[in-house]
Amino acid sequence: MSLSNLLFEIVYAAGNQSSQQQAPAGATALALLAQFIPLILMFVVLYLLIIVPQRRREKQFREMINSLIVGDEIVTNAGIIGKIVNIKDDILTIEVGADRVKLKIYKWAVKEVLKKAEPKD
Repeated sequence: MSLSNLLFEIVYAAGNQSSQQQAPAGATALALLAQFIPLILMFVVLYLLIIVPQRRREKQFREMINSLIVGDEIVTNAGIIGKIVNIKDDILTIEVGADRVKLKIYKWAVKEVLKKAEPKD
């Protein structure tokens, strides 16, 4: 008898035996749940490792953008360093360079705040 015939008979016998013995309904539900546990755990880990830190960074960015005031020294996403001279809605006017060139940029283009201005009383 060849190895493939032997394996076929073992699988066939196991199939017949499992079809004759019916598992209780609770056992099949538990087995179904056990199959989904790794998938559920994968989504939980993905949420904790990717989504939560991203939300935290977005919240910090919004707080930084909302706390900008005239006189702050900022760096834009393009690497331009300037001092805020005017804020109107979502547009900042910054002063750049020794000859004080004024540029208008959107608030979302601010990468970081280098120096916070002293709040005026």
